[in-house]
Amino acid sequence: MNSVQNRWMKKMITGLIMFLFLIITVSAVLFYLIFTDDLKDRLIRTNVELLEHMEQKLELVLKSVDNEAIQLVQYDEVKKFFDDNLPQGERTGNDYRIGSHIDRLIRSDEYLFSVEMYSYSQDRLVSGDILTEEMRLKDYAWIGRFGQLDGYYDWLGSRKLLLSNSTFPIYRNVVTFVRTYPLIHSAGARKGAVAFNLKEELLVPLIHHEEDAQGLNLVLDKDGLVVIHPDQTRLGESLGSAPFAAQLAAENKSSGHFKAKVDNKASTVFYKVNPYSGWRIVRIVSEIELNKPLTVIRNTLFVLSALILLLAAVLAFAVGRWTFRPLDRFMETITSKLNALSPHPGGGMGGDGLKLLESRFEDILVNSRQLQNQVRETKPILKWQLVMELLSDYKINISNTRQYMDMLGMQLDMNRFVVLVAEFDQRQEILPPRDMHLFNYALCNVAEELIQAEGKGVAIELENGCCAILMSFQEDDGEAELRAGVVADLIKNYVAENFKRTVTIGVGGLAESAGEIHLSFKQACHVLAYRLILGTNTVITQDDVQSDESAQFYRLLIMTDGMMDSLKLLEGEKLKTQMDRWFDAFAQYGVPPEMIRQMNLQCLMKAAVVAGEVGIEPEQFRMPQEMQDSLNQYDSLEDMKGFMLSMLQEYMEQIRHKRNSREKNDLIVKVLDYIHGNFGRADLSLNLLAEVFHVSVSHLSKLFKEQTESNFIDYLMNLRINQAKRLLWETDSKIRDIAEAVGYSNVNTFIRIFKKLTALTPSEFREHRQKQ
Repeated sequence: MNSVQNRWMKKMITGLIMFLFLIITVSAVLFYLIFTDDLKDRLIRTNVELLEHMEQKLELVLKSVDNEAIQLVQYDEVKKFFDDNLPQGERTGNDYRIGSHIDRLIRSDEYLFSVEMYSYSQDRLVSGDILTEEMRLKDYAWIGRFGQLDGYYDWLGSRKLLLSNSTFPIYRNVVTFVRTYPLIHSAGARKGAVAFNLKEELLVPLIHHEEDAQGLNLVLDKDGLVVIHPDQTRLGESLGSAPFAAQLAAENKSSGHFKAKVDNKASTVFYKVNPYSGWRIVRIVSEIELNKPLTVIRNTLFVLSALILLLAAVLAFAVGRWTFRPLDRFMETITSKLNALSPHPGGGMGGDGLKLLESRFEDILVNSRQLQNQVRETKPILKWQLVMELLSDYKINISNTRQYMDMLGMQLDMNRFVVLVAEFDQRQEILPPRDMHLFNYALCNVAEELIQAEGKGVAIELENGCCAILMSFQEDDGEAELRAGVVADLIKNYVAENFKRTVTIGVGGLAESAGEIHLSFKQACHVLAYRLILGTNTVITQDDVQSDESAQFYRLLIMTDGMMDSLKLLEGEKLKTQMDRWFDAFAQYGVPPEMIRQMNLQCLMKAAVVAGEVGIEPEQFRMPQEMQDSLNQYDSLEDMKGFMLSMLQEYMEQIRHKRNSREKNDLIVKVLDYIHGNFGRADLSLNLLAEVFHVSVSHLSKLFKEQTESNFIDYLMNLRINQAKRLLWETDSKIRDIAEAVGYSNVNTFIRIFKKLTALTPSEFREHRQKQ
């Protein structure tokens, strides 16, 4: 009997162990496959974000050096060095003063090693050193290279700068930035250049940290030369022949990653192109290092599975062995054995068993405290992410959002909302970017404290350095927008009094639900941009940026239409007269300088649109930022007017050249005559014209577009509206009669088209003209 029972027990235990082994193995494999995919994505995102962070830090330093170069060439002594051929005595004194400026600049910037200045017209250095052929080929090779460059600045790769030419020469690794003088000039008008030599060893910490043992970070220039590398012996080395560098050069994206062999090791190469310097910031992580967390998880799962399986086998054996014994006897036996090993006064499961259980509970409590600390540390990040989801046009579950808000301690009334966007004025001139984060953090804390006086809300720092403030109100609060403006004034005044800084705040419109918060945020960002016109250190609301209905500002906008017409008709003298009247109106109405520059930029953009309609390629136009920089250089209306005339005349010459290259078409001339004589016909259409002149509709449409630079519908619509303007101005005819006279049988259609093209209804246009 015992033999039969033992065989049955062995089979049962064996089957139970195999079943547990199958469950544990399948569970471990599924968990590993599911979890590792997500972990791989997280590792990739972590490395990409780390690369972006390095690129941002490096770009901040590079742009800071560029700003210092721009400030340096503004000194009168520097301008004299480049522009004037001074006598020897004055030259020596002027060079000395320049040297003083350079010394102060180097002492104030830890990244700067030296500053060099060269005049192409005088072929001399500000230091007074005589340039030998050997110097031109080595330390001053940048002079020849930059002389052949068409741009205004250039970032050179790492190079060795000779410090001491003794028996054992001493060199210094530097990265050189060269900026032209003058800052903006035409081709062939360059007078000189300023070179800033940066300490390469101080740039290395921007992309590499000693504790970052996982990957290799380096910077390559456009030609594949090493610019920054933790190993200084590899500076200037060409990696163009390396397989991963060739694949990197073939990538057309600004950032990304790919797998390649680096130093005979399978690796993942992450890269990001810095648009300012053209350098590639590269992070190389070997597959072994990248997959190390996965290996740890795999080994951990294997060990845990083995332990669980072993424990299951022991339990199965124990259950099978004592399955027929009463449970109380089993407990008494265990208790007696534990008490025998370590007697306990209270009896029961004392001794080592209770201590073991206590130690396990202590481990659980320790892990719980660690988890709470992690949650507390990640609360600001979770808060930022939650608010960003509310501000973005991202569909979220409001009920789930409420749960997260309660967990993060965010008290909001989910009924009505107003978003404020605050930004410090002249951020680049106040503090370095690394310190601006502290000011924004303090501004968010101040905003949240002041919000409590008027309602509930939360404030976060945005990625671009601004602060977003979300205020919530009760459903029956009819003064939500007004109270948001009061809070904005309180924030502005507090910052001015305690931070000794000024801040501009944009106030968005009222959002009736959480789903409309992103609209209020967009409105706040939109009105904040109007500080260019309304000035800084102010609170800007929707009412402040409404279109100005006054006659003088409307006239300034309308005058650009006349200038665009003169540009289309190539009437240079008329355009000059219109430009004179436009700038006279600026002075007469006292238009702020920021608005003048903005309106001039808009005029140039409209001129570019006109030129583009003629068929001129966009590559021939100046970029908007370049035109904005040019406008910012002028401090007088006369100089700005001269610049505007030169730009419009340049567009006019391009239009004239484009039109002269076309052949005139007699058919289109006849068609235009017919249109101008019959525009009052309601049935006038492209089909009618094709029938009258015996051509196909498609052929006529193509010829019309080529010759008039407009399609038939737009041409006819503009012709009719211009005739309607003349009738509204010169006659007292009814709107309906004027609509029929210019070819619109439906007066509502006429009013809709008129308002679309003029931003006014016919009645408003006539009233406005009469007031003028």
